[in-house]
Amino acid sequence: MVAVTLVVWPWAASPFSGSKWLLTGVAAACSVLFLPRDRQGAGAVALAALANLAACALSLALSEGPRPWWTLAGPVLIASFSLSRVPLPWRAVTWAGGLAAGVVLLQALGLDPLRAFAPDVEGARLARYGTLGNPDFVASVLGVTAPLTLVAALHPWKPLTAGSAGVQLLGLALLRSFATVLCLGAALLVVVVAGPRGSDRRRLALALGAGLLVSAVPLAGRSATAALAGRWYLVATAARHVREASWLGHGPGAVALHWPAWEVERWRDRCGADAACVAAHPESRFAGVQEHLHDDWLERVLEGGLLGLLALMALFATAFVAAVRSGTLEGAGVGAGLAALAVRATVDFPLARPADLVFLAVLCGAAARLERADSVDGVGALPPDSAPEGGVP
Repeated sequence: MVAVTLVVWPWAASPFSGSKWLLTGVAAACSVLFLPRDRQGAGAVALAALANLAACALSLALSEGPRPWWTLAGPVLIASFSLSRVPLPWRAVTWAGGLAAGVVLLQALGLDPLRAFAPDVEGARLARYGTLGNPDFVASVLGVTAPLTLVAALHPWKPLTAGSAGVQLLGLALLRSFATVLCLGAALLVVVVAGPRGSDRRRLALALGAGLLVSAVPLAGRSATAALAGRWYLVATAARHVREASWLGHGPGAVALHWPAWEVERWRDRCGADAACVAAHPESRFAGVQEHLHDDWLERVLEGGLLGLLALMALFATAFVAAVRSGTLEGAGVGAGLAALAVRATVDFPLARPADLVFLAVLCGAAARLERADSVDGVGALPPDSAPEGGVP
């Protein structure tokens, strides 16, 4: 988890994503090799994870377009972790989030440790790309690690772990991502509504609320209207082709393949062959090549069909229900992480990125473990065998 968040391969064509996909693939292969030893009975979360894997594999196999086989690494890892009921690695979460946010803090101070092979960017926000190549990608990961690190800091109280959580919340503020406000808001709602009663829940809610406020203030200088308009352009252009996706969709990578034709069709319907009409339209500034729709749910329908969407929704739903029904602080943290990731998937594409998929696998494994009645202590605390230890120096 730490490696897939931090590793960068400077000499590769894709220095930030290529190495992370390689690590995710190796992790998926290892998880399959060890599965016969570690596998336990399949509960609802594991069955949903297997259904998601089957839908992704079928869509890939039957695709007539590109077949990016490496994208199966995420679903394989999610299914393996869910079947193995992997305990949540609290220390790794704390390190991954703290170090990723630390790199952002250094970049904000003009001390970029990756300056030698930094991407060409314009503006202070884009220069805070962390170890994932884009500020929004870093914010996506921190949106999951920050609530979990806060949970790890609370039971029992660990000042160093709390310090890591503070650095992560500061990193989220520096990244100035609109989606962060939505994600932290969703995480806060989960803790308030479904968290176990007691002082730990109140402190966790207060910390998340403070993080939400601190993350919202720096957004004053950004245009929410422009961001929403850009997202709407992508969704409106692609949504017209949902009926063409069939039960299993067009296959992984179909959005990048078909986007040019979809975009030309939309502008032709609007302006015909009048180039001046296109140039004068306010949405013309959003025209261009796209690989993703900034909406994972719509993208899943187009690439994986209705079956793929239902399988993905079932995975999130079963994992979330298992987490919050446990009645533990750990369950509240897992549910908050899942909610944050699901919300970001409506305005971004975290489920197409290796680091986010690894974190989803970890969350699903933890939820599958919490699904067992004997894995929790019943009083709202963390299970004894998964209690967080240590912190980030």
